[in-house]
Formats: sequence, C-alpha cells, structure tokens
Amino acid sequence: MNEELTVLVADDEPELLQAVCQLIDWQALGFRLVGRASNGLDALQMVEALQPDFLLTDIRMPFISGTALVRQAKAVQPLLQVAFLSGYDEFEYAKSGIEDGIVAYLLKPISMAELTEELRKIHERIVCRLTSLTSHRSSGELQLMTALLLLDPFCRRDEIVARLAQSGMAISAGSTVLAGVVQAHGVRAADVLAAAERVLARVCGCCGFCADERAALLLASEDGFGGLYGALDELRQAIRRTCDAELQIGLSKEYGSAADAHTAYLEAMQTLQAAHGDPAQTVGGWDDMAVFCARTMKIIDKEYMDEALTLQSVSERLHVSPNYLGANLKKHAGDTFMNLLIRKRMDVARNLLRSGSNRIAEVARRCGYSDQSYFGYCFKKYYGISPVRMRQTAETGEATP
Repeated sequence: MNEELTVLVADDEPELLQAVCQLIDWQALGFRLVGRASNGLDALQMVEALQPDFLLTDIRMPFISGTALVRQAKAVQPLLQVAFLSGYDEFEYAKSGIEDGIVAYLLKPISMAELTEELRKIHERIVCRLTSLTSHRSSGELQLMTALLLLDPFCRRDEIVARLAQSGMAISAGSTVLAGVVQAHGVRAADVLAAAERVLARVCGCCGFCADERAALLLASEDGFGGLYGALDELRQAIRRTCDAELQIGLSKEYGSAADAHTAYLEAMQTLQAAHGDPAQTVGGWDDMAVFCARTMKIIDKEYMDEALTLQSVSERLHVSPNYLGANLKKHAGDTFMNLLIRKRMDVARNLLRSGSNRIAEVARRCGYSDQSYFGYCFKKYYGISPVRMRQTAETGEATP
C-alpha cells in the first residue's frame, strides 16, 4: 500500500491556517497537502472534488460547522479520516455526534512542534486502519459451507445453513439473500474477500470464498439491502486505496431464501461477465445510474430553494449511496453535486437581482440561503461581484458577468 496520504486543512483563522499549511513538513510525515479552506462550504466542495484521505478541521466554522462538514464529507468519501482541531468546550459537542473515522481531537492553542508529533501519530493510525481492511480472515469452515451453498445446487441446504450459523453467519427464515462476485485485477482474491467481509458485514450478513482470481459472496438480511450501495462504494474505495486497483462487482437480485443461493450465484457471475471491465456497470439488479443522475438534476431544478438539500438527502430518496451518485454525476453532468446546486441557485439569484426589486435577504431565501452573509459569499465567489453590485449594474445598464 502506498503510505502517502492526501490531506485537506480547514480553519477560519487565517494565520493559523497559513501556519499549519506552510510550516508543517507534510511530506516528511507521509502526507501530501492537496487543499486548504477557510470555511465549511469550501471544505466540502474540496472533499467532493479531491477525495482526500485525511481532513484536519476546526469544529467552529463559518457557513457549515465542522461537525456538519464531517457528516456530509463522509457521505461522499466513506474512508475519510478526520482530526478535529478546536477549543476544549467544543470537543464534547463533537464527540456526541460523530465517532466513526475520527482519529484525533487536538486542543487549541497548539504549537507547530506539538502538531507535528500528533500528525505523525495520526498517520500511523490511518495506515493501520486502512491495512486492517484486508487483514480479516474468515474460518475455513465458513468458506467451505459458503462454497457448497453457492456452487452445489443439490447440497443439503438446511444442514449447511445450520453449520453457517454455528460459524457466525446466521440466515433466518425471514432473510432475503443475494450473491456477489468481486475481483480486482492484480489483487489476491483472499485480500478482496477479507475487505468485502469486513466492510459489507456492517450492513448485512456476509460470508464468502475464493475461486481463482475472484471472491464469491453470500449476503443475507432481514431488513433488506438499503445500505448495500454505500458499503459497496466503501469497498471500492478500500481496494483502490490499499491495493491501487479497481474493484469489479457482479450482483444478483434479491431472493427469498437460501434455497436460491446457487441461482443467485450464477446470476452474479453473468452480471460480472456482462460488465466488460467497467466498474461503473458491474452492479446488477438496479437501474442505470444515468437515470438516477437525470432524476437528481430534476430535483435540483425544482427544489434548489430548500436549504436542507444535500447530496446525502437526495441519495437517500433515490436509495443509492452518496459517493456512488456523486461520482456518476461528475460523469453524466460534468460536475459535483454541490457545484451543480450552487450553479442553479446562482442563476436564479442573478435573474431575481436583475429583474426585480426584492430585498437581498429575500433573494437569498428564495435561493436556499437563510443566512444572507452565506449567500453573499457564495454569490461573490461565483460571479466575482456582490449581489448589491449586481443589482446596481442591472439598474445602470452596465455589463454584468
């Protein structure tokens, strides 16, 4: 695994932000600094665009708080690791809402020497977490029983299901099942299987076995597979980050019982073979992502005024993962969700400012911004002039952006 980690730093104190970015020898610590942000909005846009491994952020941030930033950022970058840098009183607030992926809470004020030592420890923790994704190994008994259930249409299913339960993979009478086949060229099937079992087990029952260069998976759930998209995206990122390879996935549709496991396996194999090596098309049983992207654009066009509209909220409505939807939006619409939403809001804001007499605060509200200063920041960043100046140019007939 390449142990150089990309890092994004976010803090609203200009002097501290500059010092952290310029005085820390990031390369010597195993990091590569890819961006800096002075507010939560810019930081979130950078996470979407740059997909960093590590985010060092203040908790109290303009426009989007550090805690809200982390929640939204981890929706689009599931493997993102975070360290909070802030005042003591804010830590308990942060800890109460976020635990997953937090590698450190660093207390201000902090010297550059102290921060350097903390970053050295953080690098070790992150590498350890990434490495652990492929270190899990299921028992030989579990792998053998899974292989029999998926490969042998004449096996004694009840007996095998009972032995799976004894090995830690319980499939109840009310569970639905599906099969998956995953592979990454140049990566050992055992490592792919280990990562798959570790990541997917967070959302459903998961066990598998290795066959040549592929890992075959049996997935089971009593509550459906709504969280599977997100877990598959995390698995893709894990293989990409730890093994420098692209994961290919073939899935079957859902079946009503373990009796259909062999049929599901054959279907998963067909799905994988039909993908022709394109990771974006390997997931079987779900709609084309182009359809989801078109629906997302319609939601933006109709609901841009909703301040709570985020990639995460849209993906939940469409029952896909934020990361997968975001990546495909770049492919089909040419930009990130955040940038597409801001573009729509700014187009509407410009038309309102040039053609009406609404107060700036009202224009902001109608474009999804309850905070006028937040709106003003976004508008000036997008057009290069303030909303007030835009209105003045419209009234005097001057050329506008």
